[in-house]
Amino acid sequence: MTLDERNEFYQQMKEEYGMNSMLYIAIEEMAELQKELTKILRGKGNCDNFIEEVADVEIMLEQLKHATGIPQEIVEEHKEYKIRRAQKEWLDK
Repeated sequence: MTLDERNEFYQQMKEEYGMNSMLYIAIEEMAELQKELTKILRGKGNCDNFIEEVADVEIMLEQLKHATGIPQEIVEEHKEYKIRRAQKEWLDK
């Protein structure tokens, strides 16, 4: 699927379900990932389930960025800043 096709799909989802529904679904998907992480910590996790939940969360984050008009470049800048800050903190230990 091309980026344009994804963006078109995300726009259709926003128009069909609205922002509130998308936010609820995002929260639900993050909770499912959290549940899978706790299973892993208890030694009962499943790699395939973990991968599936990560994918669901990433898709919802893409949808939310698209729906709110947040450019990916801005998100990448913030990620880079936070990674560099964490790296500095790690090195300063």
